[in-house]
Amino acid sequence: RSVSGVRGIIEDLVAYHAIDFGDEKPTLWDRIKAYILFPITFIFKMTVPLGAIQWSKPMAVIHAIVAPQCLLFNLQVLLFTPIPGGPGLYAFVPIISLIIIVLILCFTTMDEEPRFYKLIASLSGFVMSIGWMYCISAEIVDVITMIGVVTGIDQAILGLTIIAWANSVSDLIADRAIARQGFCRMAMAAALGGPLFNLLIGFGLPFTIAKLKGSDVPIAFNSVSLIMVTFMFISLLFTTVNLLVFRANLKRVYGLIMIAIYFAFLVFILLSATNVLNWI
Repeated sequence: RSVSGVRGIIEDLVAYHAIDFGDEKPTLWDRIKAYILFPITFIFKMTVPLGAIQWSKPMAVIHAIVAPQCLLFNLQVLLFTPIPGGPGLYAFVPIISLIIIVLILCFTTMDEEPRFYKLIASLSGFVMSIGWMYCISAEIVDVITMIGVVTGIDQAILGLTIIAWANSVSDLIADRAIARQGFCRMAMAAALGGPLFNLLIGFGLPFTIAKLKGSDVPIAFNSVSLIMVTFMFISLLFTTVNLLVFRANLKRVYGLIMIAIYFAFLVFILLSATNVLNWI
């Protein structure tokens, strides 16, 4: 692909952001959905480098300018001052962007993809995706908190229902798709590894940061906490016993019992949150 001059740069940018329907002929609904989502995908493409898309030197320069500032904004550290009395991080990031732009302009061409472009773009896109997920998750938590304040519903209930379901539906769909393709062990490992990661890192990292800062994090152990710990122990014990007895070849009844345990957990949580049952 030959790109030269202002017109060539514009054509390159248009091709980069063009809607891709793949090899199959798109239906009317596919077209409508693509055009509705185009503003969102446009923002993501402008801020998230993609190794799967063909090399574009103009877009690489744009990413070098936009992505670092967007990452700071998404992580809510744009105004953080590393030097007391000095400017925020937003004033230091342009230096990094300028260095990257100089490297792109001097050591890359319009037509030839750099040797390590896909690796660098994939890693950068991964970091930017984490930033976007953090930003969106923070907004969702704020909305859920507002709903809890307005309706008077306990925040623990909202976390165990709306937030938990929203966070787990994608994992459920992905793990089910993996299992249907014949990779049952992989799906099982992902189903156990995801919550384990959230539990260990989600709790461990904030408490570690608080410890390094010398601050204390008070934890209120109430009836809801007791029920959560109890049912988590029951589910883990039941899973461990089944894995050992059936040598990781779990039966359909195992899944049905786990679903029953989850619904029983929800019932006890709701009864405890509404003060129908008081365990502590």
